[in-house]
Amino acid sequence: MAEESEELPKPTRQGPQEGTLWAVKDLNFEIKKGEVLGLVGSNGAGKSTLVRLLSRLTDPSEGEAWVEGKVASVLEVGSGFHPDLSVRENALLNGVFLGMRKNEVEDRMGEILEFSNLKDHHSLAVKKLSQGMQYRLAVSVALHSHADFLLLDEVLEVADRDFELKCFERVQNEQERGKSFLFVSHNISQIKLFCSRLLWLNEGSIQMEGTPEKVLEAYLN
Repeated sequence: MAEESEELPKPTRQGPQEGTLWAVKDLNFEIKKGEVLGLVGSNGAGKSTLVRLLSRLTDPSEGEAWVEGKVASVLEVGSGFHPDLSVRENALLNGVFLGMRKNEVEDRMGEILEFSNLKDHHSLAVKKLSQGMQYRLAVSVALHSHADFLLLDEVLEVADRDFELKCFERVQNEQERGKSFLFVSHNISQIKLFCSRLLWLNEGSIQMEGTPEKVLEAYLN
């Protein structure tokens, strides 16, 4: 007579547990090809979580986030930078992280340094740059990448007006080529300048969606 087998352990429950606090929930939207979608909301509304989901840095516990094509993101100052490497070396490293070949980054290096206004500082260690200069370098590399979808999370908050307008012109050119953008900012003037449509997040859900004028009027009131 065969011995009785031991009872198998019950599988652990997957997904959210009871009492889970949702960072984002029930989001359903689409970003069209060549569109700049803006994201507004108070601190803790779920904006950065959504960006991380779309950047594929975080997996959703429920649902799906579909992104077609290559994705590039600039999430925080110094992200992916090595403080002891030079501006040029970090631009090369960052470009490779964003999916470009080494020779492709090298071919565009002059444009990247010129755009970020760091051509004269190319041999300087990144740790010696100001926060604004580091942001300029990160944004410049991302804007010169081959990404089809670019996510910018509050990266122009410390940008001066000249660089802001330079980025706007570049974004317009990339839009015409079919590149899409998700732009997160607390700067109302930048949102009006860059975005063609807005999502207002509140407690992880979409409070309102529409034109920048209508959404901002409701959000600010």
